[in-house]
Amino acid sequence: MFMLSTLTGNKTRSNRRKSGKKRFTKKIKTANKSGFKGSITDGHLPHGKRKKTEAKGKINLPTITPWKVILTSFLIGICGIFYITHVFSTQQLLHEVQQLENEYNKVNRVHAERRLAYDRMVGPKEIYQRAREQGLINAGPADQVIILKK
Repeated sequence: MFMLSTLTGNKTRSNRRKSGKKRFTKKIKTANKSGFKGSITDGHLPHGKRKKTEAKGKINLPTITPWKVILTSFLIGICGIFYITHVFSTQQLLHEVQQLENEYNKVNRVHAERRLAYDRMVGPKEIYQRAREQGLINAGPADQVIILKK
């Protein structure tokens, strides 16, 4: 046998409120989180939703949305492109610096060779040889005292 209750048959809810005269006479002695002070009988009812009390020490992670993931991957990609172009430009500059350094060393070596050749041409050995070839005689040391007669 199948029986229907009166609540399901009428499709009405039961009254969940307690009936009685003590409906709004309860006093609130402390302030709640929303800042409500006083009693409900003062005619001041707290409005709005109650704030959920969070457990202390619990860390709330920010919500991750698809647009945030796309934006961060896009920014990481841009930073990666900047880094790779920076690396390639640094390598190119290093190559140019090495070429200039090699060119400088080559020019410095040629300058040293030519300076040595010039010093040999102008040095005392060459001067004495040319003087002898032209018939000049070596006077000896230059510390000789010359006495003048009056």
